[in-house]
Amino acid sequence: MSNKWKVKEIDECESTFNEARKLPAWSVVTARSQTRGRGRFNRAWTGNDGGLWATYNLPLDASVNRHWGLLPLVAGAAVIESLKAYNIKGLRLRWPNDVLVGRAKLAGILVERPSATMASIGIGINMFNEIEHMQGITSDPVTRMCDIIPACPSVKKFRTMLGDVLGEMFDNFVECGLEGILPMLEAAWGDSRPVVAITDNERHIGHFVGVEQDGSPILRKADGSTFTIPGITINRLKELI
Repeated sequence: MSNKWKVKEIDECESTFNEARKLPAWSVVTARSQTRGRGRFNRAWTGNDGGLWATYNLPLDASVNRHWGLLPLVAGAAVIESLKAYNIKGLRLRWPNDVLVGRAKLAGILVERPSATMASIGIGINMFNEIEHMQGITSDPVTRMCDIIPACPSVKKFRTMLGDVLGEMFDNFVECGLEGILPMLEAAWGDSRPVVAITDNERHIGHFVGVEQDGSPILRKADGSTFTIPGITINRLKELI
């Protein structure tokens, strides 16, 4: 792993987020298992032995005009790039923070900001962990790396690879903004799909075709015209197929 990262390994904890917030930027906390992992909107996230459950701390510099709310997209692009070497058919990113294989969920991302000068990137990836109990509980079917990669890397090896890619992706984002990783994001979305974007007051239906510079999703109407929905207003973006 890049010399930037200082690793703390834990056998079991409630959440790697809770441990990471005590540490400085460029620290990464991993746990063999989590008892109270969480996703967006405090949804429960199962983290049993055999998966990659990690939180990577990144510095936030007030002098750099980059919005930390875009970091789920940066992390998503990093996960996709790290997995590309394994030629996984159907690998894609679903706005804003899920990594799927076809329709099955492989990984999830959550970003928190424990202080004004640091963001914590929580990444959970199903690798060798048991997933049978998750089928039917989550809104998506579930998959894991060992079932789709013939020579699946170890959890530690992939953690290291992901940390290196995430560090490079973050540096690129700091220097160039979201524009610096847009080509990778455009490829990561996969084929355009019909979606409904749900806000507090409305439901917007269209084909997801990408994101604006601020990370907000762009939808295409049936007549071919496009419109943007401010990402901060969206509670959920749900695929319709």
